[in-house]
Amino acid sequence: MYLKYRLEKNDTAYGLFCSIPAALSVELIAAAGYDFVLIDLEHTLIGAEQLGAMLLAARASGVAPLVRVAADYQALQALDAGAEGIVFPRIRSVQAAQDAVRLCRFAPLGERGLNTTWHSGYGRDDLGASMDAIRERTLVVIMIEDQAGLDNVEEIAAVQGVDVLLEGAADLSQAFGLPWQTRHSKVRAAVSRIRAAAQRHNKIFCALPRAPEDFTYWYRDEVRMFILGDDRGITRRAMAAHLGQYQIKVNGQ
Repeated sequence: MYLKYRLEKNDTAYGLFCSIPAALSVELIAAAGYDFVLIDLEHTLIGAEQLGAMLLAARASGVAPLVRVAADYQALQALDAGAEGIVFPRIRSVQAAQDAVRLCRFAPLGERGLNTTWHSGYGRDDLGASMDAIRERTLVVIMIEDQAGLDNVEEIAAVQGVDVLLEGAADLSQAFGLPWQTRHSKVRAAVSRIRAAAQRHNKIFCALPRAPEDFTYWYRDEVRMFILGDDRGITRRAMAAHLGQYQIKVNGQ
């Protein structure tokens, strides 16, 4: 089932950022049981061919792929290659949110270009029906990451065609002069403001819990979409814990 359908049913969906430029990383995230993977182009050097392979791996392994773009032109390419949604970082204005919708939606709501991609079996299937199916399952995800975005969050949340508001506590902390203090009271208040705007405008809110108690808080607040970290950090911690088991045995003999 496509991620958008699950979210509309209020199912709980767990995801990870994927920053390791490898299809294998996508497959591992799927094998671990996550519902979606967010392939990050903003902070990585993942190229177009590698992205294509990672999206193919997502389809093959049954995990829903989202893509965070570094530039607007990447949105159409990622969608045509199989992304179920696009994440737009650092959205600061209504115009920027409307531009994001325009890039991802077909007319009349947007200006996404038409092409015979894998969605229609490269023209094998009815093109109109394929277009309708794409329209129904594509997610437009907006990140609020600075003071300007926060100041305009109500108007941004009201933009037709936006599906999800994703909090960016890390960059918000920097904007407030509190770099990496993502659980500071000022940052938490800003994130709660994003959540409230999403709720008022009937949009999905996606949380990035930094600790188990954060997850519990958001779940009790009826949030059902979560990003639970980054594949690089989780891999490093798992490797360190694995090594530590043996170091303790040697040092403790």
